[in-house]
Amino acid sequence: MSPRKPPDANPTLDRVLEGAARRDELSVLKLSRQVTALLEQFGAYSIRRDWSKTTRELVILVADSWGETRRGTTADRHVENTVKNHFWGVVLDLMTEGNVQAGNIFFPTVRRLLTRWDGSRRYEAGWDDVAQDTARQLWERWRNGEVDRPWALLCTIAKRRYLDLVRGTKPTDEIEDEILEEREGEDTGGAIFTAQALSALETEERAIITRMDLQGQTRLEIAEELGMTEGQVLSIRRAGLRRIWRWLGSDLPPALREVWEEMFKGSKRLRPEQVARKLGLPVEEVLDRLGQARQLTGVG
Repeated sequence: MSPRKPPDANPTLDRVLEGAARRDELSVLKLSRQVTALLEQFGAYSIRRDWSKTTRELVILVADSWGETRRGTTADRHVENTVKNHFWGVVLDLMTEGNVQAGNIFFPTVRRLLTRWDGSRRYEAGWDDVAQDTARQLWERWRNGEVDRPWALLCTIAKRRYLDLVRGTKPTDEIEDEILEEREGEDTGGAIFTAQALSALETEERAIITRMDLQGQTRLEIAEELGMTEGQVLSIRRAGLRRIWRWLGSDLPPALREVWEEMFKGSKRLRPEQVARKLGLPVEEVLDRLGQARQLTGVG
């Protein structure tokens, strides 16, 4: 099944993008106005006064990349995502250069993200540490040239650091299922997402795992791009991860493969004690085999 493209709420913008790609002057002007409005909305002019060069670059980037992304998102979302990611790349560059204003927009933004996730503000005392750690990780990856969607990665890193804070202050089994579901599979690492592993996935599974686990998009962004609910995104991602894990386990030794396949063959991953009951094995034996299987598959 192909990723579903949501209905375009702004077909006029679609035509503007097509015209700008042909360098039609009126279309370029209209797109420039929208890009300028978005930059202002993101707080660009609190950092520096002149964004004319960046605006020109963004108009060309937005228009030329529309043909590649139009099947997976709306015109409005494409423009906003492209401008936002490029803008945050500029912010990171300016922060690296010691621009104080750039830092003054970065850290409050992280705090706003944390407010959204921690509505009760129970963990606010640790937010500064989360923001600093998020900045450090994002800077390192940005300087190394590993990031092409800095805003999406900013959201992902901040959310994961927040989850680390939550996990450090309350037992795992008390954390909301919704948070755990987003976290599921995080520690598998990018190394398992080889071309062969991804080819074992269904089309929608591959689209979502590529976006979330390799490109750093949030589940909300993916839901909006693919015209799904956030719950559907998580459900399809979990199914895809289980499919990859099953594929990874296909070459395990028989004793390990038996336990591995039993754990991941259903619609929901089984707990070790459930696998032990089904196979008539001691729980300790199941845990030992799973440990060996994780090492061999690289799941961790």
